[in-house]
Amino acid sequence: MRTQLGGGPEFNLARNWRKYGRPSGPQVGAVVVWNSHVGIITGRAANGKWIVKSGNDGGRVRERARSVAGATFRVG
Repeated sequence: MRTQLGGGPEFNLARNWRKYGRPSGPQVGAVVVWNSHVGIITGRAANGKWIVKSGNDGGRVRERARSVAGATFRVG
């Protein structure tokens, strides 16, 4: 995430992305933050889930439809 959006070493911890930018709802381009994971919303799937691109997801960077229930959202 830091390579795409910037930020210092404090953003090495997923939960610190809750301080990025300003609050928002789920939308394309928003940072989505769970307790121990962070990603960026890139689209909406036909099933209504949001498509999220994130690193260290199954040991790699990947993009997949995910539930964002319980997550927070931030935009730059």
